Amino acid sequence: MSEFLTTKEVAALLRIKERKVYDLASRGEIPCAKATGKLLFPKAEIRQWMQQKGIASESSGQPQQVILGSHDPVFEWALSASGSGIPTLFSGSFDGLERYKRHEGVVAAVHIENNDQSGWNSEIVEQELRNTPTVMVHWALRERGLIVKPGAQISGFQDLADKRLVARQPSTGSQAAFERRAGQAGLDIEALQYTREAQTETEAALTILEDQADVAFGLRCFAERYRLDFVPICVESYDLIMDRHAYFEPEMQALIRFTRSEAFAAEARRYVGYDVTNIGTILFNGSR
Repeated sequence: MSEFLTTKEVAALLRIKERKVYDLASRGEIPCAKATGKLLFPKAEIRQWMQQKGIASESSGQPQQVILGSHDPVFEWALSASGSGIPTLFSGSFDGLERYKRHEGVVAAVHIENNDQSGWNSEIVEQELRNTPTVMVHWALRERGLIVKPGAQISGFQDLADKRLVARQPSTGSQAAFERRAGQAGLDIEALQYTREAQTETEAALTILEDQADVAFGLRCFAERYRLDFVPICVESYDLIMDRHAYFEPEMQALIRFTRSEAFAAEARRYVGYDVTNIGTILFNGSR
């Protein structure tokens, strides 16, 4: 990522016209440098200048170029295959959201179920990110349910009380959605027999395949891939909460362009219960 902003990028950041940026630069009122006849604005100094002027409203510092939040196999593959080069820290939807709010990354991938209405992710962004320069971009719909060891005689949550379960990290959207449904089914959450805590969707399914547990709350695509039984429960929305300015950076644009390619479409078709029909749709746009 460049350490400098263009005149157009500074204008967008300050929400002023480009002509005004030129005026500020000509009067020496904003940090800038000239190179091959063009004005360049050092990002770090611009952020500091905005703070001094009381207009650094979107953050106390520049977000790190890191992808945070929930793991998704197609998203992880696309980040590599697109050549975007953005590093990742997949540690769960809730952890990713909190880190994003602390400006530890430019994207938080989430699937957090709404509490008071149907759907996913919309309540949390409205509540916590309404007044920030954040957009939420749709990635995929994913079918989630119980991945079951063949012969385990599990047809729903009512059969889980005496079974060996795979847990996910407490910071994940999948564990929160699982515990919500387990509670609705009358299960004692504290009494459930967890044998392992999986860090990714892939690991959760492999734990069943390796006979370390009887059931995991996971994605249909992995049950199909490893020839495990599957009990469908819900269809969730996996979305990308994103810094508005990072959306236009070359790394993110490379990823977005790649999602329109046949190579991406072919890979997505390999995942049963995975729908990318509306990928790229803007679902939320913060007010600043």
